[in-house]
Amino acid sequence: MERTSEIYKKLYHYTTWQGLKEILQTQSLWATNYKFLNDYSELVSFRDKLVSLIYPVARETYQQLTALKPSLKSKIQEHGGLDHIAQHDTEALIDAQYSALGDEIYILSFCGEPEKQIVADNGLLSQWRGYGAGGGAALIFDTKKLEEILDREFMSYEYVTVFLADLIYSDNEQKLKEELSEDLQILADIAKPFFDYDNIRKKKQIDSSKGYFPFVRCITRYKHFGFCEENEVRVVALPTLIDDQIITSAKLNGISLKPEKVRKFRSNKGRRVPYIEVFDSTDIKLPIEKIIIGPRWNREARKAELLELLSKTNIEIVCSEIPYAD
Repeated sequence: MERTSEIYKKLYHYTTWQGLKEILQTQSLWATNYKFLNDYSELVSFRDKLVSLIYPVARETYQQLTALKPSLKSKIQEHGGLDHIAQHDTEALIDAQYSALGDEIYILSFCGEPEKQIVADNGLLSQWRGYGAGGGAALIFDTKKLEEILDREFMSYEYVTVFLADLIYSDNEQKLKEELSEDLQILADIAKPFFDYDNIRKKKQIDSSKGYFPFVRCITRYKHFGFCEENEVRVVALPTLIDDQIITSAKLNGISLKPEKVRKFRSNKGRRVPYIEVFDSTDIKLPIEKIIIGPRWNREARKAELLELLSKTNIEIVCSEIPYAD
């Protein structure tokens, strides 16, 4: 997978005015549990793609089976025919993978640097409307330095995985094939034993662990083309839940566990929203290069406030010139 810094030199993070102040004070960013994103269905939107990939594997396996065991043809017909059974079993397998995934996936979103300079200078109106309530602000980060501190984040806490990647939009089949073909092939290969008759008959336990990370990468990087203007880039974080089993296993193998990432909660529209603070180590400073103050009647006053607050830094502060009032 190509490193994000090779695609975007800068990343934009839109937030509220209060959110900006908290980021500057804590030098950390919030990654939200995926079930509490604006569109919870995002991570399941790749389901149909996976079904279309695995279905031919299931159908071919069952077709070969009936050729070897003609007596099974009548049973297959009794249950709706070859196509129906292959479709049903494929969907059941994919749904089981989603269920096994659990809830511990946290997402932190950025926008890739816009190609048009006027947008790079002033920000996206859609983002100001969606995330910059009350005027808001956009923090601009050096992508390479962000990758470096993300590596340090991974080394500081117990994570299953954490990575930064740009999204693949649903209308870009070429990019999907180029960047996910290897992961998709792994998933297809792992699926084959699940449709094998002898494995089913003997109730054989099948190891599908090799498909875990390819599955996570695929479902977290795919999004509907309607959002392509955002050029979204994500930190995907799966912090480890350290339970008694993990502690015992670590002791048996002589492994020293790193600190567990603390799950926190904030209130949003009457809901308790789970999140984690990323880059919260005291020795990490966020690589903020520039702040764009969002469209609002008092933007100049806010600029003056930030200039004073950040006078000892090299962070550039500008106002968006978009004539939008929230």
